Amino acid sequence: MSEFKYHLGIDLHKRTSYWTLIDGNRRLLYQKNLPTSREGVLLALRETQIEPALAQAAIEPVSQWAWYGDMLKEHGMTVRLANPYKTKLVAAAKLKNDKVDSRILADLLRSDFLPESYYAPKEVRELRELARWRLFLSRLRTRLKNRIHQIMAKRGISSPWSDPFGKQGRQFMMVQKIPPELRNEVDYLVNFIDQLDLSIAERDKEFKECLSLRPESKILMSIPGVGPVTAVTMLAEIGDFERFSRPEKLTGFAGLNPSSFSSGENTRLGRITRHGSEHLRTILVEAAHRVRPSWGPLYEFFSRIRDKKGPKIASVALARKILVLSWHLMRKKEMFRLSADAQGNAKR
Repeated sequence: MSEFKYHLGIDLHKRTSYWTLIDGNRRLLYQKNLPTSREGVLLALRETQIEPALAQAAIEPVSQWAWYGDMLKEHGMTVRLANPYKTKLVAAAKLKNDKVDSRILADLLRSDFLPESYYAPKEVRELRELARWRLFLSRLRTRLKNRIHQIMAKRGISSPWSDPFGKQGRQFMMVQKIPPELRNEVDYLVNFIDQLDLSIAERDKEFKECLSLRPESKILMSIPGVGPVTAVTMLAEIGDFERFSRPEKLTGFAGLNPSSFSSGENTRLGRITRHGSEHLRTILVEAAHRVRPSWGPLYEFFSRIRDKKGPKIASVALARKILVLSWHLMRKKEMFRLSADAQGNAKR
């Protein structure tokens, strides 16, 4: 049973938030639908008429959870972040609405059965915003490039250059004969891509500044395939590596563990769960796609799986391998080093 006197479940949404406050005997003390605003929080704290230090609150990690939870903490309340996937499994019910959901969160708090997510400290959340902004810009740039590829492909135009958006690739693109309206679109998209390139370059400079303040980043970047962008994203999404007691928990957090189906003595593994940090999973798979023979045993690991199951499955397996390796290195405070035999094989 919980040590707190009061238990507050908050079903948090963009515009409204439903509060349910109970005591240790499950007696309902307060229940109200409130605006999701600072004024709404202050109103509820006044109306509940309890000492915040004696209460704990549970909220789910929707987009505005950070400022909401921080505000409750500033007033002395203990805030716990519910795991939305596990909470739905534990509290599955046919009757689902804000009132019921907030009561379920309060009851789970009271009984100490609340499945929790990581309540990242402010500095980690700020690093996340920087990493996710860079990822958003990169994805937007990819979409623009894909649009240009589509325009050219519909006219039977294929660039002979490995980088269609490099200097020679652009010169080739600009001399192709396409209708004026499409030419205007291509020119606009190319200018947009140039602006994104500048913005992404600025974010990369900020990444390097962040890494200079985080000495542990050198451990991550000693792993083949992990550069500044990948290292910052890993630090931002994972936060404290020590919170994962086993590497399997870390790979589960990234959604890289295979799903399991068991019946009797038979166990079948399926696709990865994808339950966890999408941003961490994405950046690791992208790193795995850059695999090279110089990666030594990691390349050999990738090659064995690729030959048996194909490159896509091999890339996901390598991404999981890199994450497991980072867990061991960060816990031991050691750098990744290729053995002498691996270095010799990589040079062949």
